[in-house]
Order: sequence, then structure tokens, then C-alpha cells
Amino acid sequence: MVHRKLNRTHSHRQATIRNLVSNLLKHESIITTHAKAKEAQSAADKLITLAKTRSPNLDAAKVRAQKFIYDPPTIIPKLFGDIAERYKTRPSGYTRVLKLEPRLGDNAPQSIVELVDGKRDMKFSLTARVVARLEKQGLPLDRNTKADVAKIYKYRENAEEDFRKEVEFMKERFYSTPESIANLPPIIEPRKKSPIQLVENPLLKNSQ
Repeated sequence: MVHRKLNRTHSHRQATIRNLVSNLLKHESIITTHAKAKEAQSAADKLITLAKTRSPNLDAAKVRAQKFIYDPPTIIPKLFGDIAERYKTRPSGYTRVLKLEPRLGDNAPQSIVELVDGKRDMKFSLTARVVARLEKQGLPLDRNTKADVAKIYKYRENAEEDFRKEVEFMKERFYSTPESIANLPPIIEPRKKSPIQLVENPLLKNSQ
């Protein structure tokens, strides 16, 4: 389940990933170095896929999960209960890695690993804040924001109700006064990529 060496022995590396995944499943969001984040993401996705198993092998799946994670009495019921139910219609992509600024001191790349559609889903909150801002400015949603909203609505239960509550919270929290709206910079629509144009080579033309 582990592929990167992470500058550790095999047993230490395995213990590190087990600890990260256990904390991710328990708290739904953790911060670590980018290399560790990618390993934790891979391991967590496999465990969640295992937890979604609804067959006569469910007990065997729980035993396998217990051997990998720490604090099974706390995490196993959540993994095979709330988390498995949350992702029952999602085929894959249960976790997300978001890059952060490098860590102070050693300048190591850092990232957040989070459970998608969880209570600490950062992208959910950031998208709600963008929508709140655009609505307060009386502007339509740009295509990137529309795509983000569509992803939120696709698999999350009660997505529209939860998202609208978050948007209203963001309006009250950040854009409740006329000054907070007036001082906002304008929204710049991302440029569309120009299509590749084939240019005729005169040398090739003359050689024919």
C-alpha cells in the first residue's frame, strides 16, 4: 500500500502512513508534507473502497482494516458506517489533496488531505465563498465556479440545502457591509486557450 520511501525504513514508513490515515479518517482533514499526503490519500481511498464492500465478506473486510489503522474501536464504526454511507454512490475520489505554502524552517512542500464532502471540506467552503461574493456583487457565476458547484452537487446528499446555508454564512461573515463589497477587486474571467493553428512551412511546399 506504500510506494514512496519517505526517507524511512519500511516499518517506520508503514507506521507513519497508518498514523496519517487513522487521523484522516478520525478528523477528516490533516496537514502534512506533500509526499506523505499523496501516500495517505492512496491508502485512505483503498480503505474506503474496502469499507463500501457490502457482501458476505464484510467481516473479513473489517478485520483487514483493523490491521492497518490505529484506534479501531473509534475508527472502524465510522469507516464502515458514516463514511461508507457517505460515498455509497461515489465510484472513487473520496479524498482530496490541496497544496499549501512550504513549511517554515525546512521549506518542505505541505498539503492538506481531506475527505471529500465531509464536515471539513475546504473546497466546499471556498466555493461557497466565491458564490457568495459573486451574488453580493450581482455577477453571474463564471464557468470554473459553475463546474465546482456541479461537482459538489453530484454526489453529496442534501447538497443544495447545505451549500446554500454555507453561501449565506459566507455572505454574513465576509460581505455583510457595503464597504466589504465596494473594496473587492473585479472578477477576471479566465482566458480561454487559443486553438492550435497549423502554419504552412514554405520550405516543405517548395520541396514538393
